[in-house]
Amino acid sequence: MGVEIFYFSGTGNSIHVARELKRRIPDTTLIPIIGTLKRGKIESKADTVGVVFPIHAHTYPWVVEEFLKRVVLHSASYVFALSNRECADKVFSDMNKLLMKRNFKLDGSFAVNTPENFVPIFKLPTKEEVMELENKLQEKLDKIQGLIANKTHFHENTGPLVKVLANTLLRVSRFMFQKTRYFGLQKSYYADDKCTGCGTCEKICLSNKIQLVNKKPTWNDNIACTYCFACISYCPSIAIQARRKRTKNKGRYHHPLIKVNDIAEQK
Repeated sequence: MGVEIFYFSGTGNSIHVARELKRRIPDTTLIPIIGTLKRGKIESKADTVGVVFPIHAHTYPWVVEEFLKRVVLHSASYVFALSNRECADKVFSDMNKLLMKRNFKLDGSFAVNTPENFVPIFKLPTKEEVMELENKLQEKLDKIQGLIANKTHFHENTGPLVKVLANTLLRVSRFMFQKTRYFGLQKSYYADDKCTGCGTCEKICLSNKIQLVNKKPTWNDNIACTYCFACISYCPSIAIQARRKRTKNKGRYHHPLIKVNDIAEQK
């Protein structure tokens, strides 16, 4: 019955990780989460099912939560989750709680490190840093592939200190980010005078929130943002900014092997 890996990606890291797993695991199908959420029913008929996702505000993105609340996994004998950033194991235990409410469970949880791409906080990674992370990623995916192939029950253990942080400081931080919608991020986007009206942002927006009006992007406030940063990261002119978020004088990162169409095709 094969393997199905569901993924969500705004700047390409999760697509890259999912593709690398597919390269290692025979009979694997990759399925974008954004596309599945448009269906009335989400059901996997695979024997092994995985979810690959980024970390948003110290936890999984809201689109992944919606997916977990709706997906049917009756045929799966092994279910795993893989984050593209190292995170507190509470992230995975929370995912498992969502699944267990519907009589499913998480058999494996894994975390790797890919380059940071949240422009308001992190600096642009250098080519050397990207290469170093990629080498470590490949090594770890080799190990993860073996665990998945053998259906090994394995859960990342981040230690007692991170557990304490996850239930104190990170919990407060996560609540603030989610309560304020990233401090008003989805209403802060705009295109500066470098915008050429090319339409890349409209094409790539995973929530279909962006429309070109008079060759300038506008963001529909009535549509929920996925906070994926695809529009900011893939703008060829670096024209997409976020007010009061320190994006104007920073560079941009997206995975070098993942192109605009790869992101847009998730829809």
